[in-house]
Amino acid sequence: MLLQLDIPRDWIVEVEAWQWFIVVGAAALMAFWLYGWRAGIGRKSTGSGLSHIGRLLLGTMRFITLVGLGFLLLEPLIRSQLFDEEPPLAVVLMDESASVFARGDSAAETQKILDWVEGLQTSIENAGMVAEWYGFDKQLRPVMSNSDSAWTWSGSQTNLDAAVRELSARIENRNIAGIILASDGLVNRGASPDFGIEWPNVPVWTLGLGDTTKVKDRWISRVNHNPIAYLGNTFPMEVFIESQGLKGETAQIQVYHRGELLESQRWTTSAEKEIQKCAFQLPATDVGMQRYELRIALNNKEVDPSNNRRVFYVEVLESRKVIACIAASPHPDLGAIRMALAELEPYEIRSFQLANLQDAEALNEAIRSSDVIIAHDLIGESWGGIPWTQLIAMNGVPVWWWAASESTWSYLQQPNTLGVEMSRSGDLNQIHRARINPSFTALEFPNGTEEAIREWPPMQGPFEQTTWSPAWSLLMYRQFGDIETNDAFWAIRGGAAGTIGAAGSRQILSIGEGLWRWRMRNYVQNGDHSVFNRFIQQQVQFLAAKDVRKRLMVQTEKRIAVDERINFRAQVYDASWSATKEATVVVYLTDEMGQVYNRTLLLSDQGYAADFGRMTAGNYRWKATSELDDQVFEDSGSLIVEDTQLERTNLSADHGILMRISNQTGGAYMGEVSNTTSEELVRAMDQMGIPTPILHEQTTLRDAVEWIALLLFILALLTAEWIIRRRTIGY
Repeated sequence: MLLQLDIPRDWIVEVEAWQWFIVVGAAALMAFWLYGWRAGIGRKSTGSGLSHIGRLLLGTMRFITLVGLGFLLLEPLIRSQLFDEEPPLAVVLMDESASVFARGDSAAETQKILDWVEGLQTSIENAGMVAEWYGFDKQLRPVMSNSDSAWTWSGSQTNLDAAVRELSARIENRNIAGIILASDGLVNRGASPDFGIEWPNVPVWTLGLGDTTKVKDRWISRVNHNPIAYLGNTFPMEVFIESQGLKGETAQIQVYHRGELLESQRWTTSAEKEIQKCAFQLPATDVGMQRYELRIALNNKEVDPSNNRRVFYVEVLESRKVIACIAASPHPDLGAIRMALAELEPYEIRSFQLANLQDAEALNEAIRSSDVIIAHDLIGESWGGIPWTQLIAMNGVPVWWWAASESTWSYLQQPNTLGVEMSRSGDLNQIHRARINPSFTALEFPNGTEEAIREWPPMQGPFEQTTWSPAWSLLMYRQFGDIETNDAFWAIRGGAAGTIGAAGSRQILSIGEGLWRWRMRNYVQNGDHSVFNRFIQQQVQFLAAKDVRKRLMVQTEKRIAVDERINFRAQVYDASWSATKEATVVVYLTDEMGQVYNRTLLLSDQGYAADFGRMTAGNYRWKATSELDDQVFEDSGSLIVEDTQLERTNLSADHGILMRISNQTGGAYMGEVSNTTSEELVRAMDQMGIPTPILHEQTTLRDAVEWIALLLFILALLTAEWIIRRRTIGY
C-alpha cells in the first residue's frame, strides 16, 4: 500500500541529548523568527495580516515541521514484528511403480485411488492440516495437484530409500504431522525398508496398494554377467529364478544366441516359494555386441508367462589393451593407480619393479607391445644403456611419467627432450594442494571432481618452479591454503596422428608424490573411491585412445535403462581445429527392426545436444553426420537399451513391509486403500496427536524515512502553512 495507516510502536532512536537540543532549539528559533513577537510580520498589500492566534498557529505548524525533518535527519529506525503461522503438514507419499497395477483392471483401480486421494485432501484440510503430495518410483517426484493427469503408475523401478532420503531433506525443520505412505511394498532398488532406510523422526501411516493374492508363477529375477568378453574365451553368467506356488513342478532354463540353443538346465521346485540359481559358461564366438536370450520353459499353471524371458547383451572384443606399470621401486602412489585401473574391464595391468625384477624379457616385451606405459621415477634412468625417455619414444608408446623423487627432479632441471624445465633454487621440498586449471579442455571430468581435489590432502614436490613448453596443456596448479598460483605440476601432451617419439606421442607428466592419500580421503568422504578412480581412468583412457583427430565427435551412453532418456552430445571442429557452432549435426538412430529415428542436434553450452527420449529395449545403431564448409563428416556407434523387468518379476503385493515400517516409526498400518476411508486415516492421526500450528516471529528494521505517513504529514503541514501565509500575508 502507498499509505501506511498503522502507527509504529517500537522505535529505535540512538541520539545524544545535545543532538535533541540542537534539533528542537533550531526549530524553535526559526519558528519564533518567522512568527514570534515583533517578528516584523504586518499587513501586506496582498493580504490582510495575521492576528496573534494566527501567528501562534503558523508558528506551531512551522515548529512541528522543522522538528519532524530534524528527527528524520537523526536516522531513527522502526522495528516491526511479523508473525507467520505454520500449520501442521501431512506428507503423502504415493508409489507410482508399474507393479501397483500389474494385475487386474488398471483403469478401474486408478479411478478408485484418484477418488480416495481427493477425499484425503478434504479430510486433511478439515483437520486443520495442509498436504504435500509426492510420487516415487526410482526417485522422488513432487506432485503439484491432484488432477487425473498428475499421477502416473508406470515406473520401472521402486527405490523407496532414494525417495525417503530426498524427502527428509525437503521436510527438515518443518511442522510435520506425519507421513502417509501408499505402496504395494515391492521394493527392488536401494536399501531394504526393514533396516536400511533412515526415516524422519515422524510417524508413518501406511496403506496397501496392489493385489496380495498369491498366484502360481515363475520369473527371472536377476541376471549377472560381464558386460565385456574376449573372442575365443568363455564368460560366466548367473541367472536367479524365483518360483511361487509351483512345488514339485519341473522347470528348465535355456540360453539362446542368434536363435541357437547354447546351454540349458533342468530342476524340480522343492518348496512353495523358492529361488533357484543357475550358472553357465558361455562361449564368445563373434566380435561385437552380442545378443543373448534367456527362456524359462512355459508351464500352463503360470499366471504371467511374460516374465519368463530376459535379453542381455555382451560386447565381445578381440583382445584387451595392455597397461605396463613400471617403477624404479615400490611406491604407494603406483598401487593407488593400479587399484583405480583394476575396474577397467578392457584393460590388462602388468606390473614391473626394477629393484627386484625377475623377468627382463617380459619387461622388454611389455615396452614393445603395451598400449600405455606408466613410468614411475624412471626419468633420468636407463635400461639396457638407453635412457627411458629415449627407449619409450623409440617404441612410440603413450606414457604417463611420474617424477616423485629428487633424482627425477634433478633431471628436469637440465635441458631435456620433454620440453619441461625446473628452476635450480636448491634441494628444498614443499607440500601443496592441487586445483584443476579452469582453462583445461583436453578432458572433461565429471561434476564434483574439481571441488573434491581441492579438499584432498596435499602432495609433496620440489620447491622449484616449472616452465612448460607450449606443447603441454596444463592440468593442475599448486595451491597453498587459499593462495592460488599458476605454477603447474601436472600436464598433458597430445600428439599428432601418425607421428611417434617424444615430440608426437601422447604423454602425461606429474611432478610430486602423495596420490595414495587422495584415494584414502576420497573413501573417507564418499564411502567409495569413485571420484579418484574416474580421475585416473580418464587420463589413462586418453593415453590409450587411438590418436585420430575427427572433425565430428559424438558422445552418448553405451548402456542405458529402458526408463532413462537417450541423450547425444556432439562437438564440431573447423579447419583450424577450433570448436564451431556453425555446423548442422543430425543423428540417425536405428533399432533392430530397421526403424530409423532422427534428430537435429541443437546448440548447447558445450556444443550440440539432442534428446531422443525413452526407447524400447534393444540394440541400437547410431550414425551422426555434420555439414560444414561444404564438407560432410560422420561418426557412428551403438548403444544398448536394457529392460530389467523389475516391476514384472513379483506380482503379489507385500503389505507386511508396510506394517513393519509403521511399527518402526510409531505410526500404524491402516489396511488396503480400498478398505480404508480417508476419515479413518485422519482420525488415527488425530488420536496419535496432530501438532499445533507454529508461530514464526520475524523482526525487521527499516528507516523512519520509509514511513510514508510521516512524510505526508510533514508535507501537509508545509502546504497548509503556505496557503494560509499566502492568503493572509503574501510575499
